[in-house]
Amino acid sequence: MSTKKLQHILYLFAIATIVCNAQGKETRPVKIFILGGQSNMDGCGLAEELPEAYAKPPENSMTWDNKKNEWTSLGTDSFAERREFKFGPEIAFAKVLAKKFPDHTIAIVKTSGGGTKLWKHWLPDQPMYIRFFKNFENAIESLETKGTPFEISGMLWMQGESDAEFLDWANAYEDNLKVLFEAVRLQTGKKELTIVMGRISIGLLRKTPWNFDFTPVVQEAQDIVSSQDKNVYIINTDKLKTLKDNTHFNTEAQIWLGKKMGKIMLKALK
Repeated sequence: MSTKKLQHILYLFAIATIVCNAQGKETRPVKIFILGGQSNMDGCGLAEELPEAYAKPPENSMTWDNKKNEWTSLGTDSFAERREFKFGPEIAFAKVLAKKFPDHTIAIVKTSGGGTKLWKHWLPDQPMYIRFFKNFENAIESLETKGTPFEISGMLWMQGESDAEFLDWANAYEDNLKVLFEAVRLQTGKKELTIVMGRISIGLLRKTPWNFDFTPVVQEAQDIVSSQDKNVYIINTDKLKTLKDNTHFNTEAQIWLGKKMGKIMLKALK
């Protein structure tokens, strides 16, 4: 066989490989994870502090851009107001899941807002709940339009600090959380949707710019919900490092939280 003919065959093989890979990416099934909460879900992890292992997102991951209404690469911007170039638990979480499911695309749909309260913003028909599902529905509509197979695989929740400001709010947290989780499962059509929740930190009782006097009440409520629901898992965040405000998890803590959430989600999915 002549050298010229061999080169031509190799060229055609390379083109075929590229086409097959591209088609594989388009048809690769998607695992969707919906994320909700307040500022520690927004994330105050700094992009410039990301270790090299997390600086580049997994090839088989993506996140929904709530503003542009499109899927994009999972980066270091949380798509949350006032938090440019900062991230939450999604970075490390996606890395854990992407490694375990190399034949799937790990898709993150995150809706969060600093200072939002469960009782005021996150119950059905309230502002954050409505936004939460609008973003979710836009994301899955995009996949459906392209004919991409997908499944709703789980939810991450990191919220409760603002509900610890007053005793009435804290006392209502348990019932409100149950209402939220039940509504999410009903609306997603996943009756046993796995939910991994970060418990708010006892560090909130230190000096902060805000008042979180009833942190233990919210913590207990989160523990109770987790203990009574076999598909809700809780993570103790008491030892996680925060910024100087004793409220917001730093870069190291956000990576730890995301990894922990990922490992627990993997066990639950088995």
